[in-house]
Amino acid sequence: NLSYNSISDISALAGLTNLTVLAMPANNISDVSALAGLTNLTGLYLGGNNISDISVLADLTNLTTLTLGGNNISDISVLAGLTNLTFLALGSQNDISDIRVLADLTNLTRLELGGNNISDISVLAGLTNLTYLSLSNNNISDINVLAGLTNLTTLDLTGNNISDYSPVEFVSDLRK
Repeated sequence: NLSYNSISDISALAGLTNLTVLAMPANNISDVSALAGLTNLTGLYLGGNNISDISVLADLTNLTTLTLGGNNISDISVLAGLTNLTFLALGSQNDISDIRVLADLTNLTRLELGGNNISDISVLAGLTNLTYLSLSNNNISDINVLAGLTNLTTLDLTGNNISDYSPVEFVSDLRK
């Protein structure tokens, strides 16, 4: 665990190809290109850094957990092939508006998208394994698409422009 260490240069990690989990949240990392060859990673925790380009993550297809909240990310198209993900955190201080790439991430059980610029959530209809979903502080007004996510136990919709919560009244921990 390399959390809270003011790390900015991670080039020394490039040769650690047997790593399975890497935790480096709350540092000063902006360049993650050194992670390109770490294809054995199953858990990668990079929240609270200065990362904007995540294209290098495309080949990390063994990832089941990826946390990138609190960075400067707007383009998440590279995540399309990370179909083993069960936990994805992209909330807080990112500027993500287009989440269509999430359609194929059907193994997700936990998805955190709070604090972005999202208005269209129609792609989430197919993510039926979700048990936890955070969409707080976005630009969402229509949540009808969430009615089919019957495995949801926690849903955070605070800070949006929603007037009708009836499609998700079945959620035991519903945050309005």
